[in-house]
Amino acid sequence: MSEIDQPELPRERGRRAEGRRRPIARWVVIGVVLLVLFVVLWVSVRALIARDQLLGAVPLAQKVAASALKGDDAEVKADAAELKSRAANAAALTSDPIWRALEIVPGAGPNLTAFRQSAQMIHSVADGALPPLVRLASTLDIDAFVPKNGQIDLTTVAAAAPALSEARSAVDAAAISAEKIDTAGTIPQISSAVGQITSLIGQSSTILDGLDTAAAVLPPMLGVDGPRNYLLLSLNNAELRASGGIPGAIAVVSADDGRLSLTGSSSASALGDFGTPVLPLTEPEHTLYGEILGQYMQDVNFTPDFARSGEFAQAMWEKRTGQKVDGVVALDPIALGYLLRATGAVDAGNGVTLTSSNAAKMLLSEVYSRFAEPADQDVFFAGVTGKVFSALTSGKVNGRQLVESLAMGAEQGRIHVWSAHPDEQRRLRDTTVSQSLPPTARATSDFGVYLNDSTGAKMGYYLRARTAIASGLCRADLKPNFQVSVTLKSVAPADAATSLPEYVTGGGNYGVDPGTIGTNVYIYAPKDALAYSVKVDGVEVAFTAAHIDGHSVVAIPLPVTPGASSHVVMQFLGTRSDPTAVSLVKTPMASAMQTSVDDYLDCGAVQPRNTEVSGALGTISHPTPQ
Repeated sequence: MSEIDQPELPRERGRRAEGRRRPIARWVVIGVVLLVLFVVLWVSVRALIARDQLLGAVPLAQKVAASALKGDDAEVKADAAELKSRAANAAALTSDPIWRALEIVPGAGPNLTAFRQSAQMIHSVADGALPPLVRLASTLDIDAFVPKNGQIDLTTVAAAAPALSEARSAVDAAAISAEKIDTAGTIPQISSAVGQITSLIGQSSTILDGLDTAAAVLPPMLGVDGPRNYLLLSLNNAELRASGGIPGAIAVVSADDGRLSLTGSSSASALGDFGTPVLPLTEPEHTLYGEILGQYMQDVNFTPDFARSGEFAQAMWEKRTGQKVDGVVALDPIALGYLLRATGAVDAGNGVTLTSSNAAKMLLSEVYSRFAEPADQDVFFAGVTGKVFSALTSGKVNGRQLVESLAMGAEQGRIHVWSAHPDEQRRLRDTTVSQSLPPTARATSDFGVYLNDSTGAKMGYYLRARTAIASGLCRADLKPNFQVSVTLKSVAPADAATSLPEYVTGGGNYGVDPGTIGTNVYIYAPKDALAYSVKVDGVEVAFTAAHIDGHSVVAIPLPVTPGASSHVVMQFLGTRSDPTAVSLVKTPMASAMQTSVDDYLDCGAVQPRNTEVSGALGTISHPTPQ
C-alpha cells in the first residue's frame, strides 16, 4: 500500500480539525468584539447627539417663554417648532432596541434609562404643552391684562383659560415623571443634564399652575359674577412677621366686573386692641404665638399660614367696621418696588418720588426720619398706597414688566392672596401667592425658617440672616438626621440706642434693650420630625415645640446687638419615610435671607444614636405691639 493510500490516523484527523476550528473561533471572537464595539459606538454617538438636542432645548424653552411675553408671534412659532424638533429627535435617538437592550447592563444601564426617560419627558411636553401655548401666544396680547381706565378686560382672561389648562395638564404630568427619574449611580454628565431638564420642568409647572389658576379665579374674584371687596395690607419688613412684615396701611379695594377702585382706608394701629382673640386659637397657635395673634391686626401674620392670617384680618375688619370682605391681599415694599418698574416713578407727595430703586429704602427706613409721629407715617403710607394703585390702574403700564414684577414678587413670597370663597381658595392654596407654609412634597423633606420681631419696633431693616440645612443618614435604623442652622447679624450703627429714633429702637418698651434686635426664630420641620437638640452660640438651650398644620415646629428667641451675630443650630430626627433631599421656605426680609441647602451632613456632629431623644420645652416671649 502506498503512502497515499494509507488510512489517516485518528490523532492526525483530530489535529487537522482543531486547526480548522481555531480560525473559526478567532473569527467568532472578532465578530463579537466588533459587534460590541458597534453597539457601544452606536449608543455613544446617539447619546451625544441626544444630549446636545436636549441641552439645546433648555435655553430654547426659556427663549420661547420670553418671546411669548414680548408678544413676538413669529419668533414664538419658530422657536417652538425647533424645540419640538429637538425633543422628537432626542426621544427617537434614545428609544431604539439596541439602546433599550443595553439598559439592563450594570453600570451603563442606569445612565441610559435616566437619559431616555428625560428625552421622553421633554418630548411629551413639546407635544402636549407647546401647541396650546403657541395658539395662546398668537391670539393673546399681554397688555390685555393691564387695567384700562381702572378696568381689566375679563373676557380676555377667561379666553386664555382652556389653552392654559391643556398646557398645565401636559407639564404637570411631565413633572410627575421627572420625580420618578432615578439618577442614583449615574455619571456626573448624565445627572447634571437630567438635573437641568427636570429643573426646567419644575419651573414650568409652577408657572403654568399659577397662570392656569389665575385664569380660573381672576374673573370671579374681580367681580364678573357680582361686586367683591378686599383688604389690601401694606407689610413693613422693618418689623418682621413670619410671612414678611407687620401690617401697616390698610386699603379696601372694590372690584366689579373687572373695574377696580379704592373705597376705604385705615391702618392696623387704628383698629386697636380687640381684647380677646376675634377667632378661637388652636392650642399650638396659643403655644407658639400667644393670644396677640387674634388680638391685633399688626400680628395676624405671626403665623406663616397666610390663609389663617386672612381669616383673622377679615374677622377684625368686620368687627370694627361691619364690612365683611371677600379676601385679603398683602405685599411688602420690595414687591412694590418691582411694580414701580412697570408704572415708572410715582410722586408720593411731601417731596418724595418713589422709584423701583428707592422704594424699599424710603418705606422701610427713611420715612421714620422724615415723619417723627406714627400718625403722620400712617398718612404717608396710605397716600403711597393710593397713588401707586392709581398708577397701576391708569392704563399707562408696561404689561410685560407688570407680569414679570408680579411673578417675581410672588416667587419671593412678598405677595400674598387669600380668598374667603372656599372654591377659589382651594385653587389658590398651592400657588406661590398662597403657599407660605413648607409644601409636603413627596421627593423632599420640606422646612420653613420664619422670623417674628420681638423688639416692638423697626429694627428689622438692620437685620441680616443666613440659613443652612443639611441632611444625611447617620443611624443604623435609617431614620434621617437634619440640621438647621440660622445666623442673625445686626448691621445697626454702634450707637443705635441713641442715634436712631425711639420709634425705630422700641426704647426698651417691650423687654428688648434699645439698639438690640429681638427676633423669635421658628423652624417648621416635616411631620413627626423630632427636635432633640438646640444650641445657641454653642450652648444647649431649652426651646418651645409644637405640632401645627402638619409640621413639627421649634421656636427660640435670638437677640443680637449692633455689629454682633448670634447662631442657633437645631438637630432633628426624621422618620424612615422622610427623604434626605431637603427644601426651604423662608420669611421675606428687607435684605433677602441667604440660604444653603445640602444633602450631605457630617454625622460626627449629630449624635447618631439609636435611642429616641427629646428636647426640653421652654417658653418664648410674645411682646404686646404698639
